[in-house]
Amino acid sequence: MRGKFIVFEGGDGSGKDTFIARLKEKYSSRNDFVFTRDPGGTELGEAIRSLVLSHAAQSINIRTEMLAFHTARAELVASVISPALTAGKNVISNRFQLSAFAYQIYGRQHPELLSFLKVLSEFVTQDCVPDLTIFLDIPPRNALVRTQQRSEEPSRFDEESIAFHDRVYEGYKKHLNDSGKSVLIDADQPMDTVWQNVEKAVQSIL
Repeated sequence: MRGKFIVFEGGDGSGKDTFIARLKEKYSSRNDFVFTRDPGGTELGEAIRSLVLSHAAQSINIRTEMLAFHTARAELVASVISPALTAGKNVISNRFQLSAFAYQIYGRQHPELLSFLKVLSEFVTQDCVPDLTIFLDIPPRNALVRTQQRSEEPSRFDEESIAFHDRVYEGYKKHLNDSGKSVLIDADQPMDTVWQNVEKAVQSIL
């Protein structure tokens, strides 16, 4: 049987890393789970991630940025996600295609590229459509407070304006139901409450 593909989406500071880490710990004794991130998850993908999130890419052209993310995503699908699903393993990814719509189309304010992005998305993701997308919903202003408390150096996306993050949030909300089943979880609650809802959502699809 084909495995299940579960994707966590949400703006910077929404808690994706935290709850995926908890799921990884919960299922650590099982060998039928694969955890990955987008961009990343492969040697090529991680190299692209380091570049596109760095301040060295501050003035990157929108088309270059979009194609860079999709190059990493294409490699992730071909090398990690598709083989794992075919082998009957469940894949949990930190971000996937929905982030492209939210960040490149809405955040960057390029609605004219929407039709191209849809075609590019189909080409890159092939049949790897999420069985469940979990959107961690938190107002951008509250989420950005969390990013400021991180120990690691902020990425160039962390340092974008609040207006940018508001547009990203709008994009997520508008396209959340475009591909497969989705669930919206209020992430602006106590950690344990959010975790209970995350567990329930994941169990509903396994």
